[in-house]
Amino acid sequence: MKRNIKVLSLALLFVFLFASIVSASGNGLSVEGVIQEVSLDNVEGRTLIPAQHLEGMGFNLSQNGETVTIANSEVTFKFITGTKKVEVNDITLELDVKSYVKGSEVYLPLRFIFETLGYELEWDGVNSRVLAKKGEEIVYPVSIQDNDETFVIDKEPDTIVSLAPSVTEILFDLGVGSKIKGRTQFCNYPSEVNDIKVVGNMTDPSTEDIVDIYPDLIIAATHYKEEVLGKFEEAGIQILSKKSPENIDEMYEFILKLGAVVDRNYEARALVSGMRSKVGTVQMKLKGITEKPEAYYVVGTGQWGEYTAGSDTFISEIISIAGGKNVADDVTGWKYTIEKLIDNDPEIIFGGEFNINTMKAGENYQILSAVQNDKCIIVNENIFSRPSPRLIYEGLDILIEMFHKDIANQLSN
Repeated sequence: MKRNIKVLSLALLFVFLFASIVSASGNGLSVEGVIQEVSLDNVEGRTLIPAQHLEGMGFNLSQNGETVTIANSEVTFKFITGTKKVEVNDITLELDVKSYVKGSEVYLPLRFIFETLGYELEWDGVNSRVLAKKGEEIVYPVSIQDNDETFVIDKEPDTIVSLAPSVTEILFDLGVGSKIKGRTQFCNYPSEVNDIKVVGNMTDPSTEDIVDIYPDLIIAATHYKEEVLGKFEEAGIQILSKKSPENIDEMYEFILKLGAVVDRNYEARALVSGMRSKVGTVQMKLKGITEKPEAYYVVGTGQWGEYTAGSDTFISEIISIAGGKNVADDVTGWKYTIEKLIDNDPEIIFGGEFNINTMKAGENYQILSAVQNDKCIIVNENIFSRPSPRLIYEGLDILIEMFHKDIANQLSN
């Protein structure tokens, strides 16, 4: 009930705030269906709001040098003016737009603030206004569906064992890495994981080590063995098992759910808002490009056969967002053939060091244009193989630099 009262109060504060502001720029805003006028600013398609107006939402506003802080009892934003940096509670993010000073006003990114608070925004082009509607809050008990099975988490776990590298990364991004007391040997990022006990690999973790930890929750993704998780259930340890996201929207959804599981809704929404905004900015910058380099991502090659990312993978999706064309879009899944690779003859091949070196040295691949033209590029494959925020925040930059260097320079400013 208290949470519902807070949500209602916040909605009323928004309505009150925007009912009392006269627009200086002519931009409109509709909050929960109530049409208002508000003094907004626009920079390259991004809408910003004067910081002082946020005080009417129940936020305390303060400024210390270049740092502008808005805070209430549940969430604190710290924007560094003149930069894209922001802190939301315990996490630090880099957005796609800078906060800045204009005259006597400090302008902050409206979409990011609203989405972090739990609002859904869209642009009403007909009436030239921003539409803001409160989204549904994910609260305990948190239910997560995986095929025919439903996992229900009733309260915030204090201790977690992560059996997936992407889960480990997301939990650190949400500011709760200290809750992880066990990890797989493949959970190697960020560096703080080195202090966490290794409990085996993803398919066959040590049941003895995990039971010794006796965590409140085990979080597993794909590749696990059913009988292993069954042993944890017998020991009375709660399990959350979710198939790895297959596309970027599923990745957003999983981050939001995982944020709710660890009681970090604000942080999760901030993380997803930053990711969505970056994707949107990239798409805007690349709108209308006609030259899309044909690319191929090496997952496996040589004597082990050809493996890549087919059309139904998040890797193919990120290649497209970055302004490239995945030559393996003619298949689904991960299996490919050398015949298809030679027929499609990609301009650029990228992948992990071992796979790239194997391909460059292999006799069968010397006919490929990318090999002949020295367009086989080594990347950190962990960034591209894991459905985690690094795929957007780092992987997208790597691909744009690879495909459209001139636009990469624009995005970095």
